Amino acid sequence: MAAIRPSTESTCIVLRGNHSLSARSALLVFLALAASAALIATLFFVAGAWPVLPFLGIELIAVGAGLCIMCRRARDCELLMVDDDHLQIIQRRGRREQRHEFQRYWARVALEPVGNGWYPPRLVIRSHGREVEIGARINREERERVAAQLRATLGPDFR
Repeated sequence: MAAIRPSTESTCIVLRGNHSLSARSALLVFLALAASAALIATLFFVAGAWPVLPFLGIELIAVGAGLCIMCRRARDCELLMVDDDHLQIIQRRGRREQRHEFQRYWARVALEPVGNGWYPPRLVIRSHGREVEIGARINREERERVAAQLRATLGPDFR
């Protein structure tokens, strides 16, 4: 999802993927799954099928790890800040942060088709032989909207 915050001096665009499950909700889902799986495993254990317990442990570890990874990725974002002279891109993925800066006049926004048309086009910013892909975690419509907003922000002469 893209959030656009215009101001009098500069424009800031925040790009985030669509994550509908919060960390608290993920914990509740995990606890509900663990409780129901433990109840079923206990019934099998009482019936004499003790090998079900290691598989329960493996299942809960796998689901828990998947939910942890999902919650960590939910905080990833990209910030695009445009002021009078510069376009600055800050990409945050986990604990890593990458910064890219372009001169506003030379920055070009492009939507590049990928492969056979099945995948959404890549949204890239180019200038002087450098290229940065942005919006990899947003859908096609959002990419097109962000590209149009960026082109409008950069100005009619800055395409």
